[in-house]
Amino acid sequence: MSEHPIVVFDSGLGGLTVVAALHRMMPHEHFVFFADRARVPYASLSPNLITRYACESASFLKEHEPKAGVIACNTVSAVALPEVERVLSVPVINVLHPTAAAATRATKNKRIGVLATSATVKRNTYSLVLNELLPGVEVTSQGCPLLVPLVEDGWTEGDIPRSIVEHYLGGLIEAKVDTVVLGCTHYEYFREHIQHAMGPNVTLVDTPLAASVELDQWLESHHSLERTGPGSVKVFSSDVTDALYRVVETLFSNTSNISIEAVSVERLAKAVALP
Repeated sequence: MSEHPIVVFDSGLGGLTVVAALHRMMPHEHFVFFADRARVPYASLSPNLITRYACESASFLKEHEPKAGVIACNTVSAVALPEVERVLSVPVINVLHPTAAAATRATKNKRIGVLATSATVKRNTYSLVLNELLPGVEVTSQGCPLLVPLVEDGWTEGDIPRSIVEHYLGGLIEAKVDTVVLGCTHYEYFREHIQHAMGPNVTLVDTPLAASVELDQWLESHHSLERTGPGSVKVFSSDVTDALYRVVETLFSNTSNISIEAVSVERLAKAVALP
């Protein structure tokens, strides 16, 4: 199975930061990434609809005969993880749990801030996981509904995005957190703004790295790592725009074996295999 691809799913462009980290750590692997950009953001949808869209995407990715999967979407990890795991029928890493584990290792004062989508915050997902891993931890969660649309529109620099980011950080600064979880992979594009506002003594957990380490260790322990030949990255999206091309060019500037292809929503609906 080592030559089979690793499939990665996200609702939008955020998951590409995870694919880039995976590709750097495992350069011989083949990755298939799907972004459901035609229906982003998922956080504003009902749990039933989030589950349906996630299962449609997983069914499409399953057609590529993967050896493992990565859910790079915190919202899907919080709402529909068991359903996606059943559809893919291979081992699945989600970004939520390795990120939470990294946060508990990083904190010194047991005060952790979480920036996340409204769906993740509403379900209290990170707070529950963090308290399981580190009893007594104080978690301050903040929903950030405007950040995903900014990334999808390619608007991550300038005074307006910076002001919006700083607005969301007020509660975390007041709570004196020493560690911040970026509970949505889209937020990786605002990492510099967040770090500047929080200050140099606050640790921002590296979600793409945490997920990459967990998958690498799993593949290694199961003798499933691809160790020869050049790797590849196939990017599929339900909406292909200039913003997608710009992000791919930036994140994979040193990768020659990469492709981008559109997948229609109608195609996804036909692929669906609801558990």
